[in-house]
Amino acid sequence: MKATSVSPAYTTSAISSTSQEKTVPAGDYSSHFSADVSNIEAEISANNEQRENFLRQRLHDKQQQQKMQAERYIYNYVNHRPDQVALHSAILGIVLALSLAAMAGLWKAGSYFQFPGYVASLAAFHFLEYWITARYNPAKVTIDSFLFRNGTSYFIAHASAIMEASIEWVFFGNLKKHVILSAVGFALMVFGQTLRSMAMIHASSNFSHIIVHRKVNSHQLVTTGVYGFTRHPSYLGYFWWAIGTQLFLMNPVATVGFSIILWRFFNNRIRYEEKFLTEFFGDKYIDYRKSTGTLIPFIK
Repeated sequence: MKATSVSPAYTTSAISSTSQEKTVPAGDYSSHFSADVSNIEAEISANNEQRENFLRQRLHDKQQQQKMQAERYIYNYVNHRPDQVALHSAILGIVLALSLAAMAGLWKAGSYFQFPGYVASLAAFHFLEYWITARYNPAKVTIDSFLFRNGTSYFIAHASAIMEASIEWVFFGNLKKHVILSAVGFALMVFGQTLRSMAMIHASSNFSHIIVHRKVNSHQLVTTGVYGFTRHPSYLGYFWWAIGTQLFLMNPVATVGFSIILWRFFNNRIRYEEKFLTEFFGDKYIDYRKSTGTLIPFIK
């Protein structure tokens, strides 16, 4: 049996043909490789730029947070001396005790016990503002948490209330004998103080006595508890507490004056504050505002 011989020409031609089919010219390889390298470099550059921007923003946020913490620490250190806290607390305690004792004595004598009762409610209010902040929001507590620096208008309002109560008690005694009206005022005082205190406790670290203009990472939107039926329970509580004090004193002029002034104050403050809350929480706060009112008359 003879082996079939293969022509050397055919073999060479076949190999040459196969090589030509599978071989890519060197120039094509170079351009293809360069394109891949360029794409990879562009992708790496874009990723690096995004990562660099992210890290810069994160560093900026961290620096701002550290700055705020340092400012708060310095402020607390300078303005939160233990001896000053003790002195303020002692004064409020003495005023509260003397007012309650005077209230009890005048009650028994059938006289105008509401006047020292009003003073006692003021002492209790300022003490609770500090104590609740210290207990449930210690990072923000300062000597100003007593709210003694609550603005000139605040002191003028309460001084006017005391003056009216004194004048009417001396010269128009019959105005101070509306027991039912006084009882309604006392009920509003208890309701308002309780609601405000619960708002501060429930909000905890998210509560602030001053309007916050910059959002920190720990700031959360609270919509449960007392915030479930009014979106500003601390304002609502103070509104009715303050009006209640004047009804308790049976001060007709101050009752009207407090109602008008407080309504205007909270109407402006809520509008201003909610601009920042909308920036902080976006649609989440917008939906919350639509579903939950303030319960302060004529303030949506």
